[in-house]
Order: sequence, then structure tokens, then C-alpha cells
Amino acid sequence: MTDEARQMAALTAVEAAIGAAAVDRTPQALARFAISGAAPLGIVLPADETQLAKALEAARTAGGVLQPVCNGAHGLEKAGLDKVIILDLQRMNAILEVNEALAYCLVEPGVTFRQLDAHIKEKGIKLWIDHGGNPDASVAASFVHRQPGYTPYSDHFLMQCGLEVMLADGKLVRTGMGAMPKSTCWQLFKFGYGPWVDGLFTQSDFAVPTKVGMWMMPQPPAHQTFMVTVPKEDQLADLLDVLGPLKLNMVVANGVAVGSALHEAALLGKKRGDYDGKGPMTASAVTAAGEALGLGHWNLYGALYGLPGNVPILWDMVKGAFSSISGARVIADGKGIDPRLWAWRMGAMTGVVAEPRARVPAWSGDQAVSANPVSPVDGEEALRLYELSRDICAKHEFDYLGETVAIWRSADHRQILPFATTQAESAARARECAAALIAAQAEAGFGQAIAEPGMRETVGKTFETKGLSTLHERVKKALDPTALFASA
Repeated sequence: MTDEARQMAALTAVEAAIGAAAVDRTPQALARFAISGAAPLGIVLPADETQLAKALEAARTAGGVLQPVCNGAHGLEKAGLDKVIILDLQRMNAILEVNEALAYCLVEPGVTFRQLDAHIKEKGIKLWIDHGGNPDASVAASFVHRQPGYTPYSDHFLMQCGLEVMLADGKLVRTGMGAMPKSTCWQLFKFGYGPWVDGLFTQSDFAVPTKVGMWMMPQPPAHQTFMVTVPKEDQLADLLDVLGPLKLNMVVANGVAVGSALHEAALLGKKRGDYDGKGPMTASAVTAAGEALGLGHWNLYGALYGLPGNVPILWDMVKGAFSSISGARVIADGKGIDPRLWAWRMGAMTGVVAEPRARVPAWSGDQAVSANPVSPVDGEEALRLYELSRDICAKHEFDYLGETVAIWRSADHRQILPFATTQAESAARARECAAALIAAQAEAGFGQAIAEPGMRETVGKTFETKGLSTLHERVKKALDPTALFASA
């Protein structure tokens, strides 16, 4: 029996186990997960843990391979592997608890930030939601994929507390304090007793998340959002050098974003065709494109939080620090900035769940792959990474579309490579560029924080020293011996 035939038999077995209503084979649904020529054979959508366990048993018995996603309802999570069965948890979308007094939520994997936002507004709950820019992304997936946001709670991995997963054999496991039957602190104390294992279930194919607890930020008494623009390409270093001590001492506590002029232009709906010339845009053209929108070559977004009497003191300190950069503009009122960009950027730092005017891949395509290196919050290192990445992008005929989010002591960089899904050559070129970026960045000492669908093996090869890959293989064999779960 071929692999495809085995997969089709497994899909049929799952359908028999949980019903035809929980399986989708329509071309429209499958197209949401197609990427670079890879497409699934079908989508399994369990409604609850009982159906999920039955689906796993049926697929495992038939020798199938499932690729879990937390919420593929909006096509946000791509498969990356060909001829697999997608296990989409979007129907498991109950908000199980939002505790305002202790500032946490407990959700199933299908719950989106938009859904959680609607819930807290309906209930009048005074908590902020931190999201990474897309309201329709899964709250659980932001933890599973370790994606950052923009408030002081931007480190979604750190803010997770309490996890339930279903193993390949259908067994449910609660981690941390949730492992104790009468626990009162499942969403309050992360570690419980004994080895802490929550991290094993992020960026892995070891199990399926069924419940995720997340800490939420109480609305602060006062806050001040701001933006800093600089006119020159090499002043990325100046921004990071000023920001570093402010982050280290928790003066600027949020996930501070630094967007390139073209990245911000793309958020406003601008496209590559709006600008003259062929080939990657020069530094002067990028600067000019930013200036036409009231932006700098680099644009930093930060916020201060605290008591009404303290925030003005911090603001004077921060304003003075960034004003020391030649040509910098420190903006607190949005004057001169497109109001749509200003509202979205400032809102993202204050718990507002909204989406930008446009998605960055529309700059020169309709989908994208990205490189996601990490650097210190240090000017020299960030500039070294940028120049290396810019040159590789240009070699592959891509503009540099980048955003950096500084969280604690590191900066997560997202370098976006758009492509057209209808053009095989376009997708192949984007993946070739991503692979080149990943290899060169690793050689320069910059590892990846996230692997795009289909790029996990490429990224994994850069982390294979000191036995880490062997350890991962041993855990996988112990938890999922038949390799029921696939990860792109």
C-alpha cells in the first residue's frame, strides 16, 4: 500500500469513528492549508476530547499521519507537508474560564484572540489581551509556536500557566499544578512538583494541546505609548543601543517593535508596484518611501505603564534617551503619522484586538515564508544581522520587509518573503531565500526562534550539536512511537 493510500484509508477510518460531519474533504477547505505545492488529503475537525481520542485511535490503528493545527479556520496555519491529514482543533473553542481577580484565562485550542476579546468586553472584564497582530490567530497557538506580542505580556511562552495535552495513545495529561486532582493553583503556579514539561509541547510533534492557561494583563492605572523614527539605514544600531538599557531595567516593559519603512508601508496596504524601479529597492528609495508616509527608515513603537504620577517621570527619561539620536523624532501624539497605522500600533500595546489595514505578504504576493532569527538587544549585533539578511534578500530579488520585537534581553526578527501561490517559481524562490537566510544567520551565530511550515528540517540542522536532536528523538519515540503526529 502506498503512503497516500494508507492516508486515505486512515481518513476513512476516522470518518467512520467520529462521523462525516467532522471530516472535510472539500477543495476549498484543503486549499486553506496548501503551501508551495503541498496539500493535505483531508481535514479532521473533532468537536471535543471524546471525538479527538476516537480520531487518534482510528488514525493510529490505520497507520495514518496527522498534522495538528490549533485553528485553521482562517487559513492562518499552513500544513507544509504533502498528503497528510490535518487535525484542526478549531471546533474545540470553548472559553473555559476568565478570572479577572487573578488575571488569567483557560481556553481550548480553537479559541481566537478575537473571540476572547469579545468575551471580556461582553462581561466587562478589565483585562488586556496580548496578541501578535492577527485577531484570528489561536490563543493556544501563540504559546505552542512561541510567538511574541506587543504589551508587557508579549512573551506568550512565559505567560502560559497550566496545560492539558492528549498523547498519541489518547491519554490526557495535565501539567504543573493541574496534575493534582484538587489543585487550586493550576493557572497560578507554573511548575507544580517534579520536572516541568510544558515546553516539550511547544514547536514539537509530541502531543496535541486540549487546554491552555494564559496569564492576562490587568489594565494599568496609566500608560503612555510612543513612536520613534530615525532617517538613516544604519541607525537601527542607535535605536537598539538606546533601547537595550531601558529594556534591561524594565523601564520600557512592552514588546517593543521596530519596523522597517517597507514593512510599515505594507501594513498600510502599499504594494511593491506603487514604487518605481525594478529589483530590490535601494536604501535611499526605502528612506524616500518611508518619508512619503511620515515614517523613518526605522520605526520603533514602545509604551510605558504604571501609576499616574510615575509614567510622566519615565516618559521624560525615555524621551530624553531617544532624542539623543541624530535626526530622531519622538512622537507621542501621532502627528504626521498615518492615523490608521498609529491607531493599530498604539492599540496593540494597550490590549486592543484589531488588525492592520493590510497584511504584509500583499506587498508582492498573497502568502509568505519568513526567516525568524534572534539577536541580542544590541545595536552592533542587530545591524550585523540586518546587513547580512538584507544582502541575501537582495541577491534573491526580495525587498527587506522586517519587524523586530525586543522582549527581555533578546530581539525576535521576522523577515518576510512574499510570494504568489499561483506561481510555483515564486514560492520556490521564497523558500530558497529563506533557506539561505537560515544557513547564513546560523553561521553568523543567529539562531531561529520559529520555523515556518516546511522549514523545520532546515532549521533543525542548525541546532544539532551537543545532542539536542538525539534527545528530541528519544522523547518523540517514547511519547509517539508510531509517529502519528507530523510537524512541518
